[in-house]
Amino acid sequence: MIIHLQQVIDKPTIDVINEKLAQHTFTDGKLSAGAGAKSVKNNQQLSVDQKAQGLVDFTLQRMLRNPWVEAALRPKTIARSMINRYQNEQSYGVHVDDALMNQARTDISFTLSLSALDEYQGGALTIDEHSGERSWRLDAGDVLIYPSHFLHQVEPVTAGQRTALVGWCQSWVRDAQQRALLFDMQQAVMHEFETEGRSEQYLLLSKSYQNLLRMWMD
Repeated sequence: MIIHLQQVIDKPTIDVINEKLAQHTFTDGKLSAGAGAKSVKNNQQLSVDQKAQGLVDFTLQRMLRNPWVEAALRPKTIARSMINRYQNEQSYGVHVDDALMNQARTDISFTLSLSALDEYQGGALTIDEHSGERSWRLDAGDVLIYPSHFLHQVEPVTAGQRTALVGWCQSWVRDAQQRALLFDMQQAVMHEFETEGRSEQYLLLSKSYQNLLRMWMD
């Protein structure tokens, strides 16, 4: 399940985050890459000190406030999160994310754009699905959520600067197909409630949704 959610953080908040980012320094992104990815990783990441980590945490929590982000992730643990940027033809070649980060299994990866589309060129996030490659260029406040097991890459940024919060999550629901079904069911439950209230159909859908969640959580 790959989900593109738009405007999960509003523009005024994005502006505040970027203003604070301008006060911090960035280091070589290779420092956080696994052994197999160092040779293809060419970006920068926010240097982590107490203030910088506070900004990462603030951005992450603002993203998680969105109920559909929460529904897509069902986060048990955020294994790692960081802010990175690309400029001057920087890119991140084809790789797969590490299965284990900070003693947590990585089920889901996410990229939250902090840059508007007119602030950079190139920089598409390309994911190699079983049916072929698909690419996304994200606007400021947009997040792409996808299973961590896919090969993926960030295409070269040919102009401007692409800044994003990236992270990895261990989900309460391990299986991607089960997460997709629950995501669809939650939308159906909410739609029924918003249009028909506490109808018999709503109660049946809600019961089935909660019991599937109970069955599949680990």
